[in-house]
Amino acid sequence: MREPTPRTIGAFALWTSSDLPGFGDQLIARLTERELLRRLPGWRATWYAPLGWTRPIPEDGGYVAAPLGDHGSERIEQIAASADASVLTPAFPLGAPRADWPYPEGTAHSYFTEGLDPEAERTHPLISSCVRVADEPPVELVTALARQPYLTVRDRRSCDRLAAAGLSGDIPVVPHPALLLDGLVDAEALRTRTQHLRQLGVLPADGSVVVVQSAELPLDALRDFLAADHVVEMPTGLVLEDRLAVLQAASAVIATDEHVAAACAALSTPWALYDPTGEERWPALEFGSPKQIVDRAERITDAISAGLRFSASSEHAKRAVATHFDRVAAAVEQAFTARGGDLTRRLADLAEENNALRHAQWRLRDRMLVERQKLADTLADAWREVADAKADAERARNDLAVVQTQLRELRNEIDRLALDSRELDALRNTKLLRWSQPVREVYGKIKGS
Repeated sequence: MREPTPRTIGAFALWTSSDLPGFGDQLIARLTERELLRRLPGWRATWYAPLGWTRPIPEDGGYVAAPLGDHGSERIEQIAASADASVLTPAFPLGAPRADWPYPEGTAHSYFTEGLDPEAERTHPLISSCVRVADEPPVELVTALARQPYLTVRDRRSCDRLAAAGLSGDIPVVPHPALLLDGLVDAEALRTRTQHLRQLGVLPADGSVVVVQSAELPLDALRDFLAADHVVEMPTGLVLEDRLAVLQAASAVIATDEHVAAACAALSTPWALYDPTGEERWPALEFGSPKQIVDRAERITDAISAGLRFSASSEHAKRAVATHFDRVAAAVEQAFTARGGDLTRRLADLAEENNALRHAQWRLRDRMLVERQKLADTLADAWREVADAKADAERARNDLAVVQTQLRELRNEIDRLALDSRELDALRNTKLLRWSQPVREVYGKIKGS
C-alpha cells in the first residue's frame, strides 16, 4: 500500500482584533502576517477575530477575518483543524474583565482568556505574540499562557502583572511590532496617498501639518511652538495605508496610544505621547524616550521638543522584534512537523502560485491607487468649477443688490416728485391763487416793460 504523502505547506492562524476600527487593531494584524509569511513563504495564513466578517468595517481595507464563534468543543475542533498553530496578536490587553471587553455580550472573551483547551493545544499550540496583559489577570489566563510554547509581551508592566499572578519562567519583553513597519506600504505610494488626502480635503491643501489624537491638547500653543500652518485631529474612517500616509506627512504627531507612537517611530516622524491614563506609556518606553511621554496637557510642548530629538526607533529595538518573529516562525514550524508536515519538501508550483497571487494583489492595489488619483483629479476640477460658480453667483448677487438699491432710490425720487406735483396742484386750486391771478398778470407786464 502506498504511503500517504506528507504535507509540505503549513498553515497558521492569527487571532486578531482586526474587526475593530482602531489603528493598532489593523496595524498589528497586518504586520504579524507579513513578518511570518516572510519567514514561512508559501504558507497559508487565516485570520480570526471575535466578530470577524459578521461586522465589516471600512477600516479593515478588505482583509477578512473569520469569526471565532462560540467557545464550544465543536468550534474549538474546527479551529484546531484549520491550521498547525495559532498566534494571538490582538491590540487589546488579554485578561480584561468582561465589563471592559470591547465587544458586545462578551463575544469570544473566553478564547482570549482560556485559549482553546488543553487537549486541542497538544496538537495545535497557541503562541501569544507581543501581547499586553490587563491589571490583575485571572487565573484562567495564567493557566492558558503557561501551556504556550512561546509567550512574549510588549511592555514591562504586563510582564510584572503575569509574574505577580503566579506565571513562572522568563517572559520576554519585545518592542511594538510596528517598528518593522518599513516596506509594509511603499514610500512612493504613501506620498501619492498624501496627495490624494490633500485633494479630497482630509488634510489641508498645503502647508505643514501637526497631527493630534486628542482635541483636549493646547492646539494653539502647539501650532505656535512648532511654527506649523495647521493642527488637525487624526482622521477616522480611513484604511491603514491612508492613516500611515497621514503620519508620514505630519511634521509632528501628538499620540494618545502606543500604536500611533510606534508607527511614528518607524516612519521617523517626530512624536510625543499624551498619556493621562498611565497605561500607554509602558509599551512606548520600549522604543522611545521617557521625555517624550507626559500625563498632563500643559507639558506637551516639552514632550514634543524631546520628540524632535528622539523621533526614530533604535536599530537594537528593531532587531529585537525581528528576532522575536524568527522564534514565532520556528515555533509554528515545530507544530507543523509534530502534525506530520515535512519541512524539507516544498510544493514549488503552489508556492510560486501563491507568490504570483500576492504580486497580483499588490498590482491591483497599485491600480486602485492610480484610479483614486484620477478620481481625486476629477473631483479637484469639479470643486474648482463649483468654487468659480460660487464666485460668479456671489458677484451676480452683489450686482443685483446694487441694481435693487438704485431701483429703490429711483422709486423714492418718483414718489417725491409725485408728492411735489400734488402739492402744486393743490396750491393752484386755492381761492387766493385764483383771485390773485389778474394782479400777478399785471405785475408781470409791468416788470417786463
